[in-house]
Amino acid sequence: MRRFLRSGSVFAGAALVLALSGCSSYSVQRVGVDTAGGVTSRWTDTDARLTAKTMIRKALDAPWLSRFQAKNSRRPVVELGQIINRSDQHINTRLFLNHFQDELINSGKVRFVTASEGHRNAAAAEREYQMKHARSSTVHGPGQQTGADVMITGSINSYTASRDGKTVRFYETHLKAINLTSNEILWGSQYQVKKIANQSSMGF
Repeated sequence: MRRFLRSGSVFAGAALVLALSGCSSYSVQRVGVDTAGGVTSRWTDTDARLTAKTMIRKALDAPWLSRFQAKNSRRPVVELGQIINRSDQHINTRLFLNHFQDELINSGKVRFVTASEGHRNAAAAEREYQMKHARSSTVHGPGQQTGADVMITGSINSYTASRDGKTVRFYETHLKAINLTSNEILWGSQYQVKKIANQSSMGF
């Protein structure tokens, strides 16, 4: 009986080792752009927030804002154009734009108007409703909207490299501010997120 139990324990131990060797573990780490390594991970909401905050800081610290204010004696009116996803995965650019927009508005250094077709259509429908049903002293009719001075647009790109079961992916976001009167590029900058992930042959 004892011999049978010992044999059973050995068999169970061997089965456990085989089970562990058949499992894999996955870890993700966000690192500096100059850090060597790794297996890639996906673009996340955190990446969108970090990129938006960094790019806003760069935009607000650049001299184009002070130059515009000095020339026009007012803050520029800004709208966000299209952010083109040129990466090798699906990225919700609207999520990035929402973070960017919030940071831009809350800075207090610019005035902001929407470039969203959906928002504009909704506002136009509301103005049409007011003209038909609201008191004349409260109507916000057409032809009174504020036009943008500057449009901010850009792209998100990615680069992937793999070796020995590890992959590294760079996400590079490039933005530029365009003067809508002259078509002059007033500001441009980029920010990279480098993410590595490591996959081992043992673990849960």
